[in-house]
Amino acid sequence: MVRLIVLGASNLLATETRRPTHLACLGEEHGLLIDCGVSPRGRLEALGADPNRIGDVFITHFHPDHAAGLTLFLMELCLRGRSAPVRVHSGAESIRRIRKVMQMYGWKKMPGQFPVGYRTVKRGKRTPVLANAEFRAFSTPVRHVVPALGLRVDILTVGKSFVYSSDTEPSANLVALARDADLLIHEATGEGPGHSSAAQAAAAARDAGVRRLLLIHTNPYADGDALLAEARAVFHGEVSLAADKMEIDW
Repeated sequence: MVRLIVLGASNLLATETRRPTHLACLGEEHGLLIDCGVSPRGRLEALGADPNRIGDVFITHFHPDHAAGLTLFLMELCLRGRSAPVRVHSGAESIRRIRKVMQMYGWKKMPGQFPVGYRTVKRGKRTPVLANAEFRAFSTPVRHVVPALGLRVDILTVGKSFVYSSDTEPSANLVALARDADLLIHEATGEGPGHSSAAQAAAAARDAGVRRLLLIHTNPYADGDALLAEARAVFHGEVSLAADKMEIDW
C-alpha cells in the first residue's frame, strides 16, 4: 500500500485550515516528503502515519512556504527518538541555505541528533533524485522567480506515477517530465511571474497526456468552482482541487 497525502494545499497565504503546499508519499518501507513550509509531524500523526517513515525530503526551492518548516520537523523527530538518517535533496542554492539555517538553529547542539545528509540535485532534465525498492524520483528545472525544481515520482509497487510542478510559469521541461504520468499535481496560484493559472496548469496536463490533474498551491480565498471550470475548459481528463489532508485514491 502506498499513501500519497496532500498535507497542505495553500499558497503562501495559509489559513487555519489551509497549510502551505506539501505532500507525503509513504510506502511500506520508505517515505518521501515533498516540501516543508511547516512541520508535517503533527498532521502525519493525526492521519495515522508515522513521521519516522520519512527518510527523504525533497525541497523544490528556497521560499518560506516550501522550506521554513524543515529544521523544526527534524528537531521534532529528534525529540520523538529518531535515530535513522534523513536525506535532504534540493538544488545547490537551496542546499546551501538549508545548511546555513540548520547551523543558525544549532542543529549540532541538539540532544540525540541523527544524521542528516544533503544531496545537491543538478539542474538537468529528468535528473535522478532517489531510487529504492518502492520509488524512483526525477527532477527538472521549472520557471520560478528563484531556482526551482519540479519532481516526478514513479511508484514501482503500484505501477503509478505522479508529477508535482512546484511553483512555475508554463514550462516545457515540466511537460516533458510529466509525459504519460497518471497524475499531474500542478500549482494554480494565478498567472504572473513565477506562477500559473488554472488554465495554464490544464494546458500542461493536456500537452503531457496525463490522466488526472490536481490543482494545488491555490489562494485559499479563490473561488474553487471557478478554478475547476477554468481548467476543465482546457483539459478534458479528470480535474480536481487539492484540499488539506486529501489522500489520492489510485
